[in-house]
Amino acid sequence: LACGAALLLSADAFTSPAAFSNGRPLLRSKNAMGALQAPAKCVASTRSLGLRMSEDQESLKKVKDDVEAERKKIAAILGESKTELPAVVDMMSEKGTDGGPSKPAFKSTVTQPPPFKNPDKTPPPKSFQMCVEQAYISAKAAIDAGNKLLEVEFPPLPQSAMDNGAIGAYTILDAQIQHARGFARFFEGKNVAIVFSDAEERNMFVDDDTYGILAPRRQGAVRYSALGGGWKGSWFSDIKVAEVQDDDDMFIIIGASAQELPDVKALCERAGDRPVVLFNMKLQILRGDLGLPFFPGRNLHNDWLCTAVPVYHVRPTAYTRTIASAPFLINYSGALFRTWPGKWQALLEVPDTVNGGGRYEPVCNLEKRPALSEMREILAEELQLDALDGEGEQKIFGIDLKILRSGVVAKTWWEKDFDDAKSDNWRD
Repeated sequence: LACGAALLLSADAFTSPAAFSNGRPLLRSKNAMGALQAPAKCVASTRSLGLRMSEDQESLKKVKDDVEAERKKIAAILGESKTELPAVVDMMSEKGTDGGPSKPAFKSTVTQPPPFKNPDKTPPPKSFQMCVEQAYISAKAAIDAGNKLLEVEFPPLPQSAMDNGAIGAYTILDAQIQHARGFARFFEGKNVAIVFSDAEERNMFVDDDTYGILAPRRQGAVRYSALGGGWKGSWFSDIKVAEVQDDDDMFIIIGASAQELPDVKALCERAGDRPVVLFNMKLQILRGDLGLPFFPGRNLHNDWLCTAVPVYHVRPTAYTRTIASAPFLINYSGALFRTWPGKWQALLEVPDTVNGGGRYEPVCNLEKRPALSEMREILAEELQLDALDGEGEQKIFGIDLKILRSGVVAKTWWEKDFDDAKSDNWRD
């Protein structure tokens, strides 16, 4: 516009009388006449530009008028309505005008199993999911009562698979991991750490984003750790896996062997008042290795392992008994079952005539954990196997044949010398 205005002024100057001096034009050469023609072209283009600008201004004015008309219509509609719209600040806030939360309340996605009606008469589990639920109920009750070292024991696979020698240790451990995850999931709001025997085993089964320095931990999340800690990732992107973190609320130990029990004890010391669950570690077998060459001593049980409270225990066992008459060989089976704080239940497996297979029937309740040989005699007495041997004494070389056929009642060293242990929790 400024350029166009300047050109107009200069053109007017050539056509006005002021452009002549002494009655003669100031520019008389042909070059001067060409210079007069150039400003004339600029004047034409400037005038067309002004016409386009005026048209754009008219279009803009029309748009403004349309917007103003729509605004008046909306104002008229809102004026007739009785509903008051919230202010922009309230609409952008998480709170409404009343100060209360506008978001729906948080609802748990995990269905909490109900507590036991009578722990002394808890029915045995019929599925692995039922095992996990019963183990959680028992563990939660024991933790609420102030217990810190807990033992949970049940078969991770069907008994037929456990008796199959072709099933490898990693297959069993993989099942243990699934059960441990389901067990930890019930402890909502708690930061649970599932601890493997070592970092290599942890990295083999777990592919996750480790919670630690690089990533914040979500409340109630499950963390996968290892005894002694370790590293996760490749050589150029290692992430440290801490054994114990300050934000851990409880620990679940899986897959540890007898040689790694001292490391488990050290973790318990570092955990302090936080609960530690020895999950399906088969402590009855691990205790048998204590005291052997290259294994920890028996004092590990007497000083520490004996304090573990068996809050949940399912141990099915098969037995064999010979008799003097046909069929000469009788196979029977039962299970030792316990849900805390209930008593120990001796269960006998009987045929299930309705659904097929077998089912467990309670035989008796016991105050203390019985030895395996005692369980055998309890079930044999329930089946009245002694009556099948006939009457009268049957001896050979002065030894009663009934004793030879039934077997010698033997106990393990920790079952015989339980007075040496500083705590009786392991069998209460």
